[in-house]
Amino acid sequence: MVRLEREGDSFVFITGKTEQSQDITILINAISELKNNPPDHAKIKDGLIFLDKKAEIDIRKEIRTLLMNSIEKKENEK
Repeated sequence: MVRLEREGDSFVFITGKTEQSQDITILINAISELKNNPPDHAKIKDGLIFLDKKAEIDIRKEIRTLLMNSIEKKENEK
C-alpha cells in the first residue's frame, strides 16, 4: 500500500515500514522549526496533527529507533 503525504513544501510517497519513520520525521521537523525566526507554522501544525493521531504510540521508542538506525547506517558506510 502506498500513500502520498506532505513533507515540508513537497509530497512524498510513503510505503511499508518507512511509514512510521516518516511520521516521526514530521514531528522532528516540527520541533526543529521552533528555533527558526519566524517558524514555519505549517510544519508545526503537521507535528501537532501527528501527536493528535498517534497518541497511543510510545514516541520515545520510535525516536530512539530512528536515531539508532541513523547511527548504524553511518557505521555501515565507513
